[in-house]
Amino acid sequence: MPQELSALAGLGMPDGTEAIYLALLDRGTATTTDLALDTGHTPESATVILDWLRAQGLALRANVLAAAGDTGAGWTAADPDRALRELVLKHETELLQIRGSLPHLHERYRRSLRTDDGDRCFDQLDTWEDVGHRYHQLLRDARGEILMWDTAPYITGEIGSMERAALLRGVGFRQLCDPDGLTSDVSAERSSINGLQARIHPELPFRGAIADRTAAVITLDREPQNTKALFVRSSPLLDGLVMLFEVSWSRAVPMSGTTVGLSEEERKVLTLLAAGMKDEAIARQLDITTRTVRRRVQNLLTALQARSRFHAGVEATRRGWV
Repeated sequence: MPQELSALAGLGMPDGTEAIYLALLDRGTATTTDLALDTGHTPESATVILDWLRAQGLALRANVLAAAGDTGAGWTAADPDRALRELVLKHETELLQIRGSLPHLHERYRRSLRTDDGDRCFDQLDTWEDVGHRYHQLLRDARGEILMWDTAPYITGEIGSMERAALLRGVGFRQLCDPDGLTSDVSAERSSINGLQARIHPELPFRGAIADRTAAVITLDREPQNTKALFVRSSPLLDGLVMLFEVSWSRAVPMSGTTVGLSEEERKVLTLLAAGMKDEAIARQLDITTRTVRRRVQNLLTALQARSRFHAGVEATRRGWV
């Protein structure tokens, strides 16, 4: 019975209708009073439901009837193989019509995000619930690519269900990460996710995400809760954010890569060096002494024939070492 009720609920029957319909099928012929007693309805509500079933072709008046409107009047079920097929076909037709209207509805939604009115190019979000809702909306609506800025504190573990769903849809992710607070575990995790490209940049101004270059969420604080943010619509402001991301991306260092002829520790030092980190920060990141870092940096400068730390980063990138 529960499985049948669940299946019939998908046909849009009003509340309580499934129980009366199944009771009528079981009895074959029954009065309104019988069906009301079987299902816990009042005779009046049972009458309303039976009239609805009759209008859908699922119930018929029985041959033996009391006076019109009398709750003792008899009912019988129509053959469900025919009647339910017709109802299912009707709903399938309605669903196809709804599906056909989705592109139009989606375009109307997109137009609501595009505006020439400078006062509406962004909304300020003042609670973490609003920030989370808008971020999930970006992920849910994305079809092409998500551009992200990410800063400490980093969270390790499985990516969120919304991000995973976007990746499964074929949405690409490009993520810029601030090296401050970035651990080897986080680096390994980000580098292993199929469909996500991650790079390190030493100067990220905020956390945020841009979806398909049409909308963005940019945080206004560095707290993990993200309690304040801007939701930015398609506008010159959003174009500027996209340009900022692309410039930063072009200057960032890939989070993973193969370094020829270097030890694992030297490769890590070189990656962090190219990202612009200071010796003390590199030492904390790799849990080694600052003196060891400086020795490694000097060896790398010599190996790369570089005149400065910046030149070393450029040369290492050119050679494909990072």
